[in-house]
Amino acid sequence: MKTKLFHVLMKDPRIRAIICIGLAGLATGCVFMRKPVTLTLAPPAGQPLPAGSKASLALGEFKDTRLVTDGFVLVQDENAYGPTEGAFVTEKPVAELFRDGLRSALEQDGFPITQPAPYELRGNLQSSGVRVIEGFMFPREIKFWLTARFDLVDSATGLTVWHDTYTGQNTTTNLTWNRKMFVVPACSNMLVNTITQLVSDRMFRRYFEPQPTNAP
Repeated sequence: MKTKLFHVLMKDPRIRAIICIGLAGLATGCVFMRKPVTLTLAPPAGQPLPAGSKASLALGEFKDTRLVTDGFVLVQDENAYGPTEGAFVTEKPVAELFRDGLRSALEQDGFPITQPAPYELRGNLQSSGVRVIEGFMFPREIKFWLTARFDLVDSATGLTVWHDTYTGQNTTTNLTWNRKMFVVPACSNMLVNTITQLVSDRMFRRYFEPQPTNAP
């Protein structure tokens, strides 16, 4: 009976077309949608170093080991049901944008950046993501996060003298599905939050803050 029904349905050209389209989709997979965005990082000034820094630093390699399709992916698009077949992509690799933003923050706070330097700061963007939380009585919340590791390397020995890992976050509330309106500022805040944690870290700053002078 099932075989007879199948043959009857296959006589209809519309049914055959639908089946062929479905099989083609399974064979080729879904098209990955790249959604270009422009991102500019402008970290605010934090705590400037006192005059007379005891050391300078150079910015070394910044890797991107996140589970993304390529380094231009800012964040995977996602809805309440999970990741979608698409991502927001930047004009430059995200690690490069992050490194530029970090340089700006360090310079604003008086960290001498020279080449060569006694220390080299390296970074690794390890993971990032977005989570959409749908509310029945409340607006949906969108949480963005990024985890980055930093290593401060002694240029003379090549040994790491300090390292730490930070997770920058940003939570926003959105009432529409026009994602570009909130993805860019939310991701910018997420990246800036990660940078701010590094620049304000007391253990990191002690390598550059001048030695306190003893009062007579």
